[in-house]
Amino acid sequence: MPFSANVFHVLIASPSDVPEERIAIAQSLHEWNSLHSRDQGKILLPVMWETHMAPSMGDRPQGLINHQIVRGCDILIGAFWTRLGSPTGLEESGTVEEVKFFLSNKKPVMLYYSKVKVDIDSTDLDQYQKLKTFKQSIRDKGIQEDYTSISELKEKLSRHLTIVMRDMSVGPIIDKRTVEAARASTRQDPPQQEPTKNKSNRNENLQLEAYTDRSFFVRGNTLKYKDNLKEAGGKWTSLKSGGQAWVFSRRRLDQVSQILGIEPILVEIAKTNAA
Repeated sequence: MPFSANVFHVLIASPSDVPEERIAIAQSLHEWNSLHSRDQGKILLPVMWETHMAPSMGDRPQGLINHQIVRGCDILIGAFWTRLGSPTGLEESGTVEEVKFFLSNKKPVMLYYSKVKVDIDSTDLDQYQKLKTFKQSIRDKGIQEDYTSISELKEKLSRHLTIVMRDMSVGPIIDKRTVEAARASTRQDPPQQEPTKNKSNRNENLQLEAYTDRSFFVRGNTLKYKDNLKEAGGKWTSLKSGGQAWVFSRRRLDQVSQILGIEPILVEIAKTNAA
């Protein structure tokens, strides 16, 4: 069914050594849309030079990119590994020029730095040092996080997007409080474990149970998850069978299972128990 939404153009910025990250960031934006767009009335549209640039002449290459796509974007999400990129004539690299443009215009910037090990013999040490210098120069600006795998990058980005977009309206500006909340969302949690190995969740007897044809509820000790469950659209309500629990639309099954760290499997209970 159609719905009205504000579209936010998200520039995916990076040097040439992180192609997988560029794809993963675009996938994360589409996943966010699937989970949140209808409820929040917001859509995140990935923008990349590979898909949005048209052949043109009359300016330096980065100037053309700036004119065609950078200036019209609302949010920048960037990834780095060992390279900063090639000089543009104005800045150390195109990515640097893009980041500085967003920061100077007070638009949201979210940067992620890969900690994957590299072969030192095949690494451009001059590029690596320039990246370290740049990272240090903007250490207090925007949201910045390290990651050790593509899956961790997507996990952190998903959490940050949830917090950032919650506080954004048509004007894409986030304040210091939002930045701190996003940082805290990924720095205060213990390392994520596989759902089948999560002893804490087993001890809490967490389980997803079918409630109606369109809803389900969470059974077990959910106290430490209550803020995240509420943020995900859950309602703490009385069950027909007695007691209280968090109730969700079945569209939230994957999101809730990720919050709890368990498999997205609904347990069907007898009608007599649910009535």
